[in-house]
Amino acid sequence: MPDVFISYSVKDEQLAQFVRQHLAQQGLDVFLASISLKQGEHWTPQIIHALKASGWVFLLASKNALASPNVQQEVGGAIFGQKKLVPIMWDIEPREMPRWIADYQGVVLKGATMEQINTRVAQLAADVKADKVKGQLVVGAAFFGLLFLLAK
Repeated sequence: MPDVFISYSVKDEQLAQFVRQHLAQQGLDVFLASISLKQGEHWTPQIIHALKASGWVFLLASKNALASPNVQQEVGGAIFGQKKLVPIMWDIEPREMPRWIADYQGVVLKGATMEQINTRVAQLAADVKADKVKGQLVVGAAFFGLLFLLAK
């Protein structure tokens, strides 16, 4: 089950690969269509499954991505599925974001140095990992609570 689903335009493949690699180095399971899908797979159901299974969706918000019908569908699925959605803006300003995504707190990489980009992506990874641990603690507490009730 992926921790993060990356929604992006294929024209932004290089940035998508960079973000995926950085997150994977932090121990996160990342869905990136160009890597996660196998040759010959019917990709639409695989993308839908990965989107549903992911807790977080990182939108690589670029002019190309915002013009992509596939990206718009993925973001719609993220919003409808109540995922934690993070726009990562790298060739646009926050004021250029369309209304349907502008309400989500994002990360601005436009004009950032490589060091700043690394720091911001590392912080995103830390946020996902902290959320993942919190979820595991809740599941563990529920499990032990159930065991306690059954032991009575």
